[in-house]
Amino acid sequence: MAVQWHRERFRLNLDGLGLLVDLAMIVLVVLNLSLILFDWLFSAQPVQQALMWLAPSFTVFYRDTIHNDFIFWDLIFVSIYLTEFTVRWIIAVVRQTYHRWFFYPFAHWYDLLGCIPVGGFRWLRILRVISLLYRLQRTGIVDLRYTWLGFTVLKYYRIVVEEISDRVVINVLDGVQREIREGSPLVHRIEAEVLVPRRHELVDFVASRLVDIVTRTHGEWRQGLGDYLSQLTDDAVARTPSGARLAAIPVAGPRALALLGDTVRELGVALTDQLVEDLANPANRDTLDDLIDGMLRNAAGDREQLNQLIRETLLDILDQVKVQVAVQQWKQDPSEA
Repeated sequence: MAVQWHRERFRLNLDGLGLLVDLAMIVLVVLNLSLILFDWLFSAQPVQQALMWLAPSFTVFYRDTIHNDFIFWDLIFVSIYLTEFTVRWIIAVVRQTYHRWFFYPFAHWYDLLGCIPVGGFRWLRILRVISLLYRLQRTGIVDLRYTWLGFTVLKYYRIVVEEISDRVVINVLDGVQREIREGSPLVHRIEAEVLVPRRHELVDFVASRLVDIVTRTHGEWRQGLGDYLSQLTDDAVARTPSGARLAAIPVAGPRALALLGDTVRELGVALTDQLVEDLANPANRDTLDDLIDGMLRNAAGDREQLNQLIRETLLDILDQVKVQVAVQQWKQDPSEA
């Protein structure tokens, strides 16, 4: 797809002039890199022979004028690069873009090293092109995301960033797990600085969930509870000598046992109904909170057991986080295929 231009965002000011300079520098650097590549190919004898056969006049001109004095022509480009670099440095100092005036060369080291007209340093000028394209993309005037070049650069940029960040995160999590296993004070800090300050919230959450679950499910198991209590009464009476004697009384015995079972069932259900009603009553919420808070305090009595539980929980959580971090998301994105 073509480059998308948003000319309405262009402003005729210093930044707008910088944009025009960026465009000119991109063209200049691409031309320079093309010339470097061509000169490198021209150094091969077969290439010279082929060009001599295709365009003898051009070959002789290029060999005698440019190739034999290529450093001179490359220095012309370098002088332009250094001029542009110096002007931008001055502008950055005036605008106080960086904390110190001498930070600019370090932030743009690839521009500076690319000016060295020696071998591999010249190819650092490719980074200059990428930097200029990124600068244009950031202004919003030019949108390169939907071009082949922009899509490719963004694709591999995301891949590189994800792979590097994943490795860093996994190494950090490995270090945290190692500290936890070796008895790091992290576990004690979690208990003292995370759990204890949030005790009220934890108690309130547990109490709310308890009331909600009990009130929602009471209607479902209410009849079953009554039947269970009646059956439990019948079984208990049948196993006792007094119950056997009562059951042996003609007519009245079985009726008494049935009445006893109904009484126990109704009494158990009534007690349960009242308990659920009391739990759901807002007036009793403080008492319920105190009860749960006391249970939590007693449960935390064995510090070593609690610390071990926290330690194992943290290790398991970190293991799951590492598994998720290790997933290569760019492989699962259809647009990256």
